[in-house]
Amino acid sequence: MLFYLIGFLVLCAAVAAVLRPRQRRLPGKKPFFTAERLTLLFVCGLLFLVYALQDLHSNGDLMQYADRFNELRHVSVSSFVRNMGNYKDPIYHFTGLLLSKIGFDFYAWKTLIAFVFVCGLYRLLMYHSTNPALSLVVFLALDLFGFSLSGLRQALALGILFFAYPHLKDKHFFRFLILVVLAALFHSTALIFLTAYPIYRLKLRPRNLLFLAAGGVVVLLNAAPLTRLYLQLTGTDESYAYYLEEGSGLNWTGVLIAGCIWLFCVCILYSNRTNRKDPNLCNLSFVAFFMRILATVQVAEFFRISMYFSIFDLLMIADACSCYTEERSVTRFKTGGVALALSGYYFIAQNSNIAEYVFR
Repeated sequence: MLFYLIGFLVLCAAVAAVLRPRQRRLPGKKPFFTAERLTLLFVCGLLFLVYALQDLHSNGDLMQYADRFNELRHVSVSSFVRNMGNYKDPIYHFTGLLLSKIGFDFYAWKTLIAFVFVCGLYRLLMYHSTNPALSLVVFLALDLFGFSLSGLRQALALGILFFAYPHLKDKHFFRFLILVVLAALFHSTALIFLTAYPIYRLKLRPRNLLFLAAGGVVVLLNAAPLTRLYLQLTGTDESYAYYLEEGSGLNWTGVLIAGCIWLFCVCILYSNRTNRKDPNLCNLSFVAFFMRILATVQVAEFFRISMYFSIFDLLMIADACSCYTEERSVTRFKTGGVALALSGYYFIAQNSNIAEYVFR
């Protein structure tokens, strides 16, 4: 299985280096049967099958999800409602309970989650990425796909947040709010993405950059009490507070990668006016960078929170590599170099969910 995913990643890197950048939005009357659309549909369909056909014995998290789903099949709706407070993210489990009553098994429920996740990815890349092939390389190399193979609740929340980007960009606050709240119903930590709305609007000037940096330092120095406050405000302190007691962190590799990505994109998107398609995405990447630091020096679970902000690196990196005013060979060289660097990182830091993948 890992061999095929590696082959797919290398193929995406090659295609990404050849494809020309294009406008961020498709023309309204563009024909449906285009090579780019059909290629992306095929790749997303392949990812959907990989996700849906994964055996529950591939990792311990999936087995726990399956056990909880099978337990809920024998619970009545009224009993669940009375004891809803005993479940972490109860709407997720309540949805699974209702689906089990109409004949869904765990694999069918997991397939539905995969459908939402992949549909959100397809729409985000098809309509908002300057280079969908490069965005796919980013998606695989930065472990977004590997993580989704075990974190079902957060994968569902991330799939919903994929749809939130156009509303974030076009200042449709209430639509953005509805999607974030909907995502939080399935994984309550998604509520933190509400902060993306004001942060995204900041211009990346030295003053605002210092403001973000100062805020990051405050969060870094007060990570534990601020996290407890956040968990209390979201009503999830009993469900998630145990992460703070573990005291384990990640290594610094992820911080280094996130920092390099942010610096590369800031230098390209803000130094060259012809590349300014959506430079405000760098603000979200900056937040993800600080969250990675927290995951390293405080609690590893901050990595999960950083993903709400880093998922739009799929668009930002493609933006930074695309420029209409440059020679096509320059754009291809830049795009191909980034794709190969990300592919190399994929080989060095293999995701355990992919390495241990088992078909059912």
